[in-house]
Amino acid sequence: MRRPIRLFSILAPAFALIGVTTANATETKAAPRALALSVTERADNVELELIAHSQTDQRVEFALELTGSSTSRHNSTTTITAGERQVLSRLKTSYRDGWCAKVDVTEANGESYTLTAGDCAQG
Repeated sequence: MRRPIRLFSILAPAFALIGVTTANATETKAAPRALALSVTERADNVELELIAHSQTDQRVEFALELTGSSTSRHNSTTTITAGERQVLSRLKTSYRDGWCAKVDVTEANGESYTLTAGDCAQG
């Protein structure tokens, strides 16, 4: 009886990776965007990471604004390498009554989009 449980514990991570890979592949086909936001929210503060993971080598422009108890901004133009995950920016703020993160992105092909998180994402 222990053998099947042990085998499952070995295979479960592999099945999980297959599921994640499939989900990411579906998302990539639907919207292959070069940049994404990673959010870590705690009781009274939030930390954002702007992450690059592009399908192609390209130059991107972004304007990131994080508003909470204070406002932080980071504007930049940078070149990202295909298939390489890079953290382009990391911002952190405390908040009492909510927070909002907005990133305006323009990729090399001219596509523009806005990423949002927090209270502004709901409105």
